[in-house]
Amino acid sequence: MKFGLLAIIFCSSLICFSQKAPIKFGNVSMEELKMTMYEKDSSAAAVILADFGISELRYDQAKGFHLFFERVRRVKILTKEGFDWANFNIFLYNDLTGEEKISGLKAVTYNLENGKVVETKVKNESIIKEKYNENISISKVTWPNVKTGSVLELTYNVTSDFIFNFHDWEFQAKIPTKWSEYRTRIPEYFFYEKFMQGYVGLDVAESSNAVASITLTSKDVSDGNIQPSSVSYDKVEYTENRNRWAAKNVPAFKEEPHMTSEIDFISKINFELSYTRFPNTGIRSYMGTWQDINNSYLKELGQEITGNGFLKKQVDDLIVDKITPEDKIAAIFSHVRNNIQWDGLTRKYPTHALRKVIDDKKGSSAEINILLASMLEKAGIKANPVLVSTRDHGFVREAAPVSSQFNTVLCQAKWGDKQMLLDATDRSLPSGMLPEQCLNGKGFAVSKDGFEWVNLSSPVKTKTSISATFTLTDDDVLAGKLKIDRSGYHSVNPRKLYLGKGKEEYLKNLIGNKSWVLSRSEFQNETNPEQPFKEVHELTISEYVTLAGSTYYISPFVMGKEEANPFKSETRNYPVDFGAPFEQVYIFQLVLPPNVAVEELPKSKIVALPGNTAKYILNVVNNGNVISVTSSFSINKGVFDQREYANLREFFNQVVSKQAEQIVLKRN
Repeated sequence: MKFGLLAIIFCSSLICFSQKAPIKFGNVSMEELKMTMYEKDSSAAAVILADFGISELRYDQAKGFHLFFERVRRVKILTKEGFDWANFNIFLYNDLTGEEKISGLKAVTYNLENGKVVETKVKNESIIKEKYNENISISKVTWPNVKTGSVLELTYNVTSDFIFNFHDWEFQAKIPTKWSEYRTRIPEYFFYEKFMQGYVGLDVAESSNAVASITLTSKDVSDGNIQPSSVSYDKVEYTENRNRWAAKNVPAFKEEPHMTSEIDFISKINFELSYTRFPNTGIRSYMGTWQDINNSYLKELGQEITGNGFLKKQVDDLIVDKITPEDKIAAIFSHVRNNIQWDGLTRKYPTHALRKVIDDKKGSSAEINILLASMLEKAGIKANPVLVSTRDHGFVREAAPVSSQFNTVLCQAKWGDKQMLLDATDRSLPSGMLPEQCLNGKGFAVSKDGFEWVNLSSPVKTKTSISATFTLTDDDVLAGKLKIDRSGYHSVNPRKLYLGKGKEEYLKNLIGNKSWVLSRSEFQNETNPEQPFKEVHELTISEYVTLAGSTYYISPFVMGKEEANPFKSETRNYPVDFGAPFEQVYIFQLVLPPNVAVEELPKSKIVALPGNTAKYILNVVNNGNVISVTSSFSINKGVFDQREYANLREFFNQVVSKQAEQIVLKRN
């Protein structure tokens, strides 16, 4: 937004704030250089000594208001494992109208050598620029001469015309942070929604209003050459909203088992431009509403679904003998999944025409699933695009109607009172089953009837069934047969490995470092994802049998054993997200020779969480010379919140303890 032919006088951002900056570039102390350990976390490989950022909106005669971001960062390397922190990425946004630009970039390595401070500067030519995706580029900074004990310092500015792309700020990193501070200065004309996330409390959270001003210079040019031109100065005052947030002694963010993405839980503040309101003008909305996003997406892609009439004949041929909507959907889905290869790109908009996608036999996630929707529409099935954020892209905040929260698109098929979510990018998945990356809360279904939020879950049951039937031989080994049936998500990776690497490599992976001897192996449904992936092996096993004198100790779990509790921490701030419910059933039968008797067996037991959200059953029976062990382990919901963590952790403790019990036999 421009005021006209104006010139503006600004002060430097770092000295405009009343508070003193917590860090000054180049002012590294001897104490920081001599530091050998971070006292609040002795295991830390590195520590962020200070991270300070300022974002403000400035005005320029040529381009109006724009964003200016300045940062100073200092890191101490404590061990060789901390050398990874000698790499830093600066992400820059771009589109067809322009790009964000870096200026004032300086990076220095400080080392203490023979009592003297040695500085090694990063050279401009060593900064690598790469394209990350269609709208993001990266400038990669790598510090030279990094050693244990080095201090790394960085400062840079980013100038941006994209006022919607206000810099978020992370107060937490994967190493400890002594001090992290972020300040913002936003004129009264701009309204940003702020979203604080994470579990680290702020030590400073200040906000204030101040009168700010800019001096405007205008020039009146005379019509002739006799009278000189006149220059006038005007002062425009406005209210500036100022914020300061800071956190000290922030612990390192540590990834826990079964969590989505760190970007959902790391302590940070996010900004979304809601609207602008300038004097004498109306409100210009940027965030809009979810209905606005629905209408916008339909405007851009509605024709892709209802158009492309060349697909009609192909669809008619595919469904010529199909009567029910379910059969038509299955035939079209199978055709797209098996004939169009995913190129590995996750997109929410197609970048190529559907005819080209068909000719090339490959496409992005958007191209494949919009093609699927268009073909379903030709078959008389209502098909809607569903915008989704994958697990590594983060949760969707329903309170913030911003389309940038999504990064891929699925297809929703609707008929009668039924509906199904479809994704045809993965040839290992059956119809109606989404990639695990898409199991992330809710998706945004776009429709001319109005948008709706749909749960991203799988109707296909995930289950592994293992049947192990063995005889204890005279050679003191287990000889017999192992049957494995995998369905749902448990079948995806094994099937991919088998089809991608072949049978021999699959068997090597199955055996691993175990001393199994396979004599015969058979597989079923290798190429049919609609059916369970099945395998049968005839083998002998020795490592699960221990003989001490005349006493045998046998572990009944040759597969499917929880070796250790994945939940090590006593407390947890984040939900436990398994993605989808699952079940594992293990049946072990051991036939004993006549000269061996049972001395002791594991006790049968049932362990369950409230509401049977997780359940474990161990049943042990001795019938003559046959010992039967049946183990049933089930997780019956996808996500457990923090309040359930203690019970869930204890549940796994008991499962691990129970499965560690052995069968004790005595040889006569």
